[in-house]
Amino acid sequence: MSFLKDYQAYAVHSNSSLKPLFKIHLYCMLIFRISHFFYRIKLIPLSKIFWFINRIFFSIDIDPGARLRGGVVILHGTGIVIGRYVIAKGDFKIYQGATLGGNNEKEAMYEGELIRQPVLLENCTIGINCAVLGPIVLGKNVAVGANAVVTRDVPDSAIVVGSNQVLKK
Repeated sequence: MSFLKDYQAYAVHSNSSLKPLFKIHLYCMLIFRISHFFYRIKLIPLSKIFWFINRIFFSIDIDPGARLRGGVVILHGTGIVIGRYVIAKGDFKIYQGATLGGNNEKEAMYEGELIRQPVLLENCTIGINCAVLGPIVLGKNVAVGANAVVTRDVPDSAIVVGSNQVLKK
């Protein structure tokens, strides 16, 4: 089901329902979904094989433990890193060189759940070469600008530029 939402997210950006089949990063998401499936059923070695395929063929490191809902769009994906404990509660776009990950084993509580890495709500855009680090929450409709470093929560409908500089839309 999640892969179908990924496909639909790519189709939104196309003028044809077949055009997403020619988007190479859609296949990266398919491989991640397979890897995540094996991770969930505790076949870790098999999940790591699919993770490794993504690393070799696409230069994209999405840990099999990441909980990404459907609707992920990777644009120019080389160098993307998404950590094991990242949670995406909605669709998002991510550009090349972006990192979503931890920050020195820090932890926080969000909706009764312990988080170690970023939680992305709906319709986030993660810009080129940015770093979103630590147990933080990116609100709905957040845009993280190129080369930004985000280490604090970001409210809904905000733009982040530079180092934790939040601008309201």
